[in-house]
Amino acid sequence: MMLRRKTLAMLAALSLAAGAAACGDTDDPSPTPLPDAGEDVGPDAELDTDPDPDVEEDVDVDPDPDTDVDPDPVATPTAGDLVITELMKQPTEVAAFEGQWVELLNTSDAELELEGCALGSSSLDEAVVIGESLTVESGGYLTLAASANAGFDADFILEGLVLAEGEGSVSLDCDGTTITEVAYDAGESYPSVAGASLSRDPAFNGATDDSGDYWCAATAAYNGADLGTPGAANPSCGEAPDASAAIADLLLNGPGDDGKLIEGATVTYVRPLVGVDAAGFFVQSRPEGPALFVAVAEGETMPVAVNDVVSFLATSVVSNGGATWVDGFESLTVDASNGNRDALVTDLSAATDLVSSLNSYTHRIVSASMTISGDLLTFAGPGHQAYPVATEGLAEGAQLRMATELRQAFGLEQGCEVDLSMTPLWRFEETPQFMVYDATELDVSACPELTVVSATSTSATQVELVLTRALGPILGDGSQFTIDGLTVTGAVVDGPKVILTTEEQTSAAEYTVELDDSLTDIFGATIAADASATFTGFVALELVISEVMARFTGGNGDPGEYIELYNPGTENFDLGGCVVSKVKTDGSGAGDFTIEEGVSVPAGSYALFASSEDAGAALSEHVAQVLSGFILNNNPMVYSVSCAGEVLDELTTPGPQLGRSFQKDTDSLVTPNPAGSYSSDVWCFTPGAEGDEYVVHINTNGEAELKFGTPGTANLACD
Repeated sequence: MMLRRKTLAMLAALSLAAGAAACGDTDDPSPTPLPDAGEDVGPDAELDTDPDPDVEEDVDVDPDPDTDVDPDPVATPTAGDLVITELMKQPTEVAAFEGQWVELLNTSDAELELEGCALGSSSLDEAVVIGESLTVESGGYLTLAASANAGFDADFILEGLVLAEGEGSVSLDCDGTTITEVAYDAGESYPSVAGASLSRDPAFNGATDDSGDYWCAATAAYNGADLGTPGAANPSCGEAPDASAAIADLLLNGPGDDGKLIEGATVTYVRPLVGVDAAGFFVQSRPEGPALFVAVAEGETMPVAVNDVVSFLATSVVSNGGATWVDGFESLTVDASNGNRDALVTDLSAATDLVSSLNSYTHRIVSASMTISGDLLTFAGPGHQAYPVATEGLAEGAQLRMATELRQAFGLEQGCEVDLSMTPLWRFEETPQFMVYDATELDVSACPELTVVSATSTSATQVELVLTRALGPILGDGSQFTIDGLTVTGAVVDGPKVILTTEEQTSAAEYTVELDDSLTDIFGATIAADASATFTGFVALELVISEVMARFTGGNGDPGEYIELYNPGTENFDLGGCVVSKVKTDGSGAGDFTIEEGVSVPAGSYALFASSEDAGAALSEHVAQVLSGFILNNNPMVYSVSCAGEVLDELTTPGPQLGRSFQKDTDSLVTPNPAGSYSSDVWCFTPGAEGDEYVVHINTNGEAELKFGTPGTANLACD
């Protein structure tokens, strides 16, 4: 620009000089000196016509003084000017012929022109020529893709590009010179992961040789499923991979997003199999999430532990109840105990957006302080119960969801204050659920006064007490329990239950048991001073509800639901006129169904009652009667059987398990059920694995479902 400014100044001076000569004395033929550039030239000034010594005689004057000097022309690449930094050989989101691509980095100091250069591959007979102008600036990246459907905006579509998906090579040649080349294997030393590009560590971008040690599988997602950083700098292969981006893409895409590589995630929690909720583990990489649940197939050994750092390929993704998780995986690698779960925990006590931002919180490892704000929800999915809870940030809308047996052991109630630690947040639709499967995850700081719920004689020498919460340590001699007219000789605590051993009771006699006020719950709270309950001396059951199949298959109008009665006596029991009743535990859905005259159950045998004609047809060999309209429910229920106005047996059930009946232990059939409950050591969902089913049902989707139960035949022992 200095050259142009001096030239313009000279031209301006010459113009002024010419004007002065035209208006002044023209007799003096000698030239007048020109002024220096920038000098004020007045009408009387002398002009110096000598040229500026700093300006060459032949000057090409730029008519636009603001235009920069013409840039240097682009250069043709020479060996090493370009480096292959990334290549996608095995895309999973789209077919290989659409989704393969190569990335180049310009390591030279000049802009490079690639027109006429050719990209070769071991899968091509002839290299593919770049047939039009294509430049890449110094330090810039250039992506060449097989199609416009590669999952990102490539710089150039190189039609005909094909890369070997296993072992192979790729190269760029310009003017007969090989500029850059990579020869990769099928996983022996170079990475070879479906859905992940081969990514060169930036530390080796200037290397003159090539080695599998310079490369790793990409970990960042770019099109929802496939991993790579096309057109951008690669992360270092030495950096610990962050699984958050891949998890976020998987959750966003949902079912069908199979083949996703999750790499470098910390195991935050291991969940056992409970009800129909699969066993599995939760993974997370950052405190702010996202997090992911990974199911482990039933019967398989749990392959990880808390604080393991894991990588795996998600092969099946499912969604249910508002949550998305991995239902199948392969290629699991484990770096044992190298994670830090404590650093990932989020305290949700004060979170006001727990419901509105539930997507971001689901499956994350959390802690929270809460108060149980309502009555027990006796069904929160098979094998689970829940309480509504309130936190500092959320007055309503959340739940504390627990495995039923654990919940029964604790026996929490409305008003209990709970501190929760190190558990994952589950969800059902828009309801956040704090999950608990281990007693160490709960710390109860305060609860209402401990009281007695019921007392039931379960044999001529045993009484079962049920309290609102689990008792702490008791004296084994039973001296803290008093029964007027009956000696107590022993006591065993089992969570919120206490089994008392007594001298032989008088059948049908009325008794009252009183509890000593020295008793405390497991949290140290004392029992009410007047805690007591009444019971009736043992009367052997004449008729027993022995089994219920409440959810044969999915949907309504299940074709195989039934209720079974057992006769423990020594004579035939006439059921004609007896009534089978049902009602949900919340009091809704009540119904009474009368058994036809002439129906009976032989001594020591079972009578089966189907809920519909479909169920009757499926179980015709054993069905005594179809109780039309007696549709069982996917809820906790109370069932009873009455004859001549007297209730002979009553059962409160948990929510059903799909395809498994709820049955009474074959050795405890005559044991009465506690009022408003059931004994978990007496009742269970029918055990068994493949091969133990009583029928294979083909559902409406044409899928085979195994059904477990003993309809009309002897029950099994509960393990």
